[in-house]
Amino acid sequence: MPGQRFQVWFGKEPATAEQLRRIEEIEVTQEMDAFWEARLRMILCLDAQGTWQHWPGDTATPFSRVRVEIDIGDGRFAPLIDGPLVSVDADLDSQPGRSTATMVVRDDSAFLDRDEKIDPTYENQGASEIAAAIFDQFTDVIRSVDIEATTGKPQTTTRRGTALQFLRELGRVNDRHAYVLPGELPGASIGCFRADPDGPAGLPPLVLIGAGRNLSNAEITQDPLGGERTQAQVLRVSDQGVTTLETSAADLGLMRALPARPADLTPRRLLHPADNTREDPAAAATAQARRSGYVYRLSSHVVPGCYGAVLAPYNKVRVDAGATAYSGDYLITQVVHRITPSLYVQELEAKTDSVTEISGAAVAEALGGGLKLSVSLSGGIF
Repeated sequence: MPGQRFQVWFGKEPATAEQLRRIEEIEVTQEMDAFWEARLRMILCLDAQGTWQHWPGDTATPFSRVRVEIDIGDGRFAPLIDGPLVSVDADLDSQPGRSTATMVVRDDSAFLDRDEKIDPTYENQGASEIAAAIFDQFTDVIRSVDIEATTGKPQTTTRRGTALQFLRELGRVNDRHAYVLPGELPGASIGCFRADPDGPAGLPPLVLIGAGRNLSNAEITQDPLGGERTQAQVLRVSDQGVTTLETSAADLGLMRALPARPADLTPRRLLHPADNTREDPAAAATAQARRSGYVYRLSSHVVPGCYGAVLAPYNKVRVDAGATAYSGDYLITQVVHRITPSLYVQELEAKTDSVTEISGAAVAEALGGGLKLSVSLSGGIF
């Protein structure tokens, strides 16, 4: 695809043409429920006096800001990461052209994971209200929030640890993800506390075979232990009664027409004791059932220059894998963006909780003579 270009910001200033020429490769890893991290590998030179030239530490101090953007050819730069420089790794050699320095950058959630402390107890506040209060403590980097409301207000909630650890623990038992996205402007990240999306993000489909193919080397695996009916029981303090609840991914709404396995073969498992601490276990049981319900995992590569969008985690995308039950919507869990002066590549991992209904004849034809859905599938376009 013609016109692809990238842009790097050091602080409030875009990198100069000379600085961009010294960048050999940029790798940005975006992953759900983890730090987003960029690694910028830059060329070093050794002069006749044995002094390394173009060392990035000369201009990039620890926790100074770095931002990476990509334009896939539509004239608009999309931010991939915006956050602090956390380290500089060196790979040195006396021979010419073999020395590099790698700048390691993390998203602004790094600032939320530095100081451990115990906050005053939150009383009668929902998880979404607490998340908003936590993000509000970092307004120097978190300039806006995207928070999805939660139900229930426990009598007390106590923070112990870093702000990020606390937010992720809150999200785990309330069916939410706590993360930080790069904003439209440098230095203005977005604090998010959201559930998995209900609908697609408007991304173009990823196509494995046929006209318009843009995906290669798709590997789809099934977790043999995945899927469950989650059971929870809680003794109520108010009246000494017992609250009992049971749910599954199918009860919460599947992404496709058919569940991963029949209901009568779905195992029953108990809500983990560490998460079963509230008088109302509904949110924690829902979260565990949804996490366990993602049975199918997809790993693949986007063909360079053949896809007209920038992928990102926390979004759904349709994958067309021919006349197989694997075709359908997937939730993107990880994207690795590799940028060089001449090439831009996207690698993705995604998951889904169900399969698409097709005729038995179509399955047999597509998978080669009656292979069943419980096997792994690998395919490529070349």
